[in-house]
Amino acid sequence: MPPTASWKRLKEFVIDAPEPELSGGPLARLRGAWRRNILLRLGFGIFISVAASTAIYTTYVMQTLKSEAEQNVRERAERLAAVLSQALARPLFDINSAAVSSVVDASGATPEVLVLRVLAPNGAELASYVSPLREPVAAIKVHRDISFTDARRSYPVGSIDLAFSRQQIDQDLRRQIYNTVAANLLLALGIVLSIFVVGRRAARPFADIQTGLEKLTRGETDIKLSGIGREDQVGRLSGAVLRFRDTLTRLRDAEQELRELNSDLELRIAARTGELTSSMQQLGDSQAKLQTILDTALDAVVRMDLAGRIVGWNAQAERIFGWSRDEALGLALDKTIIPARYRYDHRRGMQRYMAGGGAAPVLDARIEVVALRRNGEEFPIELAITQVKSEGQDSFEFCAFIRDISERREREQKLVNANVAAEAANIAKSEFLANMSHEIRTPMSAVIGMAYLALRTEMSPKQHDYISKIHRAALSLLGIINDILDFSKIEAGRLEVEAIPFALEDVLAHVSSVTAQRAADKHLRYLVSTAPEVPRYLVGDPLRLGQVLVNLANNAVKFTAEGELELRCEASRVDTQEGKATLRFTVRDSGIGMTQQQKAKLFHAFSQANGSTTRHYGGTGLGLSISQQLVRLMGGRIEVESEPDQGSSFHFELQFALSDVAAVAVQAAVHQGPVGDLTLLASPRRAARILLAEDSPDNQDVTVELLELQGIVVDVVANGREALDRLQAAEPGAYDLVLMDLGMPVMNGHEATRLLRQDSRFSELPVIALTSHALAGVEARCMEEGMQDYITKPVDPQRLFSVLSRWLGVSMKAIPPLPPRADAGLVDPQLALAELRGLLADFSGDSVDYFGSVQASLATLLPPVTLTRLASHMMHYEFEAAGKLLAAVVQELEKP
Repeated sequence: MPPTASWKRLKEFVIDAPEPELSGGPLARLRGAWRRNILLRLGFGIFISVAASTAIYTTYVMQTLKSEAEQNVRERAERLAAVLSQALARPLFDINSAAVSSVVDASGATPEVLVLRVLAPNGAELASYVSPLREPVAAIKVHRDISFTDARRSYPVGSIDLAFSRQQIDQDLRRQIYNTVAANLLLALGIVLSIFVVGRRAARPFADIQTGLEKLTRGETDIKLSGIGREDQVGRLSGAVLRFRDTLTRLRDAEQELRELNSDLELRIAARTGELTSSMQQLGDSQAKLQTILDTALDAVVRMDLAGRIVGWNAQAERIFGWSRDEALGLALDKTIIPARYRYDHRRGMQRYMAGGGAAPVLDARIEVVALRRNGEEFPIELAITQVKSEGQDSFEFCAFIRDISERREREQKLVNANVAAEAANIAKSEFLANMSHEIRTPMSAVIGMAYLALRTEMSPKQHDYISKIHRAALSLLGIINDILDFSKIEAGRLEVEAIPFALEDVLAHVSSVTAQRAADKHLRYLVSTAPEVPRYLVGDPLRLGQVLVNLANNAVKFTAEGELELRCEASRVDTQEGKATLRFTVRDSGIGMTQQQKAKLFHAFSQANGSTTRHYGGTGLGLSISQQLVRLMGGRIEVESEPDQGSSFHFELQFALSDVAAVAVQAAVHQGPVGDLTLLASPRRAARILLAEDSPDNQDVTVELLELQGIVVDVVANGREALDRLQAAEPGAYDLVLMDLGMPVMNGHEATRLLRQDSRFSELPVIALTSHALAGVEARCMEEGMQDYITKPVDPQRLFSVLSRWLGVSMKAIPPLPPRADAGLVDPQLALAELRGLLADFSGDSVDYFGSVQASLATLLPPVTLTRLASHMMHYEFEAAGKLLAAVVQELEKP
């Protein structure tokens, strides 16, 4: 805007503004002053606000004071009535009129008492007092019943009516209200006067600003403003006026510069027009290049306008959909490449998006949908849609990148089919292993059980040797079966480790007892050591830890022809504050050792160092693989150090939580103790009766024989239905326990147990599961169905006796095998005792056989209890414990 125009508009605003009308009567003058004087309006508004707030506050205070005063008066009247009731109770009960009148007259000493009436129980007035005041006074009335109470009961003797004056309190209330109103009015007047005084001083800078603006309209720039330098709104307004003056001055100078620049701008526009013409030509060339790039793209590129018509179509789109570019351009997209069943959804989605109904989920994302070719064939595509802004300000297009994924879908379907087939094969393998476990364990149970029973009968030495070898071979075969099952559980991810309290020394003692005989048979030195700082009581999985150590120790015995092997436990870290310990277990041998190539495939399933190793040393190649997987499940990893002909050292570290002896004792009480904890001598007990549900005749015979060895009466049924019928036909207390096989015809053990638990008469009857399915989840299922314990086949007699002892509440003796019949006379018992002690001291593998041959001779020298304990130690290869027992016997025999 030219400076002259600015001056003209400022003059019209400041000078030519219409003046307010001042003529007329007083009301008109007052209205004019009201419009002109902002201070008048401000003062009046504050006065009205203060007056209104005063009225509201006064009303609130009056009501509050009134309520408090009335409450105080009523409380005083109630207290006076209570005092009078207590004073009148005895006189009224004694019908003492003089005393009643004395109390009534005495109440007149209280000036607030206006009326006091004493009434009999029937309502008759006995005495009264009326205040001599002549003027009517507001009062509070109180009525109270009077009763007299002696040691036994209460007697109603009358009542009083009391009128209590509130005159004095009303006067105090009015005085407080007047004072409050007067104070607030004085405060309001003071505030209004202060505003007028301050306002007159604040109006002066505004007068200076008005004078300065009038000078500016006349073209004068020498203006003085008293508000300059202040930090409030007046100071900022004065500064704005000065800046406005400076701006007008600069506009005057800029007008001349603008004329000079105008001519230069015309020259620049001419030059820019030429540049734009050249740019348009380059843009046309770029569009041609862009179309060439799109035509060489491997994906179809299709553009659509807001009306749903195709406006872009590259060469790949022609090949995928079968429409040429000229044919496709201008066609509706939904009728061209979208199948008919999706067109309605496409149109609805476009309408919602254009109406602003929310973000479209298909934009800026890759999705897989079905498209339509020109020949009507449907095929899968991968689609990505973006919004592209076009030349118009608010216009845009949609650009779709389309990829034919028919071949990829075929490959994916093949992978899905292969995965389904793999899962089916895995399920079939699991079912096969479960079935094979059942089918193998069932006859194995009969073999091991019959061998166990046969060893407890009288046989010739050759027969005893045959049966012993059968028993050991069957147990070895059972170990192989267990390894295969453990491997299948690990492969399927269904093997879990426990976290229970246990004593480490028990685990190491078990490992030593299981593996010492094999080392003794090969005359190897066997060392088991535990560092002093190793905690005794831990929380972990003792069964799996023992299984790993047994596998490693047996492996060391297998590949060591002479020398020694060592099982060592050390503490890598013990943190008592956190309650954790990291232990290092090492199994070292002086055997054949391994090369680097052999160590690389050491932990692979079904493999050993080389093919000749398997043939020479035996084994399935599963032991180390299973051990590695178990250690990984427990949070560690087995490492091996070995050199050919220098032996091997296997070690791993595991972290355990610390425990104590009390927790271990509780755990031992919940679960069965080790076999060594069984009472070896039969104790007096009641006769027990057990129902055995078993479909295999051989297993029936084995189980019945084992139970009859303990003096238990056994009834046998062949399936779950017969078991239910037998139990229901007998009395609820007829049987002390049920041994229930899970896999039986007609009705299996699971169904039979569920039906049994529905009958409340048998809710306390213990049911022990017998099964050949040693797979994960079976034990948990049995517990959920109401069974109390779980025994796998082949049945371990000591495990069976331990479970029965716990649930029947009686002790059972361990029954050692009988020695073979001696072909000749008995050996001298003293010589036999000395020879046996020597063999035990050398940990000789012949100790067990020699004991069997001289057991009959030792029976003439040793007490029955000692002989039974010795037989138990020898049966479990506890050579050290047997040697200590014989040393104690010799000392006892040598006493005079």
